[in-house]
Amino acid sequence: MAALASVQQAITRYVLPTILAFGNLGNLLTIAIYCQQRYRTNSCSIYLIAVSCFSLMGANWAIVPTVYALNHYDMVSNSIILCRIRGYIIHTSSMCFRYTLILVCADRYAFCSTRASIRAFSRPMIAYRSIVIVTIFWATVSVHLLIWESIENGRCGVYGLYGQIFSFYIAVCTGLIPIFSMITFGLLLLKNLPRSRLLVHPANSINQLNRRDVSFIKLVLIEIIIYIICTLTYPAMTIYIQVTSYMQSSKSVERRQIESFINYITMSLLLYLNYNTTFYVHLMTSKTFRNEVIQLILRCMGKAERNFETQQNIMHTGSTRQRRQL
Repeated sequence: MAALASVQQAITRYVLPTILAFGNLGNLLTIAIYCQQRYRTNSCSIYLIAVSCFSLMGANWAIVPTVYALNHYDMVSNSIILCRIRGYIIHTSSMCFRYTLILVCADRYAFCSTRASIRAFSRPMIAYRSIVIVTIFWATVSVHLLIWESIENGRCGVYGLYGQIFSFYIAVCTGLIPIFSMITFGLLLLKNLPRSRLLVHPANSINQLNRRDVSFIKLVLIEIIIYIICTLTYPAMTIYIQVTSYMQSSKSVERRQIESFINYITMSLLLYLNYNTTFYVHLMTSKTFRNEVIQLILRCMGKAERNFETQQNIMHTGSTRQRRQL
């Protein structure tokens, strides 16, 4: 069973930093692309910017201290203040991430609706207001972690009666509500899609806009599947850990190690992976998005090259002046 601990340590040392690096790159590119003027008029783009921001915050606060603690002083597990602040930020950002994904699903359903009153909800102003409401709501609801999260046996976490209540709260708010909501909106979206106007005039002047919105729909449907895969076992494992916590003294060493490893995969690796997949899913499903990424990279390279040439010209002009003065 010592092999499980070694595998877990190797995942923390090598896999998590890789996920974080690629995730940060993808989320930053997503923000850079959808912050462009022509995209900010699309409500789905606004939601995706918010999703990327929440992903950056949650993933970095979750992964960086964990990896740092492997070979350095574990500040989180030795400081109750840092423990509670980290738990609060991770929980708030992760909940905002999940419920903004629900808003993305609802937005695409509204966009494809045949009823004008429902399509009216797919607007940038609605997106801005919804993101603000979600952020304020979860920033307020998550305050309990600043009060009751604690450190026991050198580990920062939730324990006792609060831990048991927290496990059922997580099961409902992380598992039941998001998964049920996403599946519902996904099914409604699939029902409305054949009747939507997106595919009616494929050769008209707004074909490019139609392709972009179709790519958003593909992204939403795939994200629903990924979210379910990465999250479905998380609430169940949380409840199991809390329900069987009173049996710790009767559990064998092997059983505790196996449970610890499964808990790590379920509540760490899969969740962190879920934070960092949106960009790459969109990259694989949308040709328009791939072209946007290529154009953005080329523009950045062109600006860097022009800046380098300008710097070289300034240096050359300065050296020429010095020679003339001499």
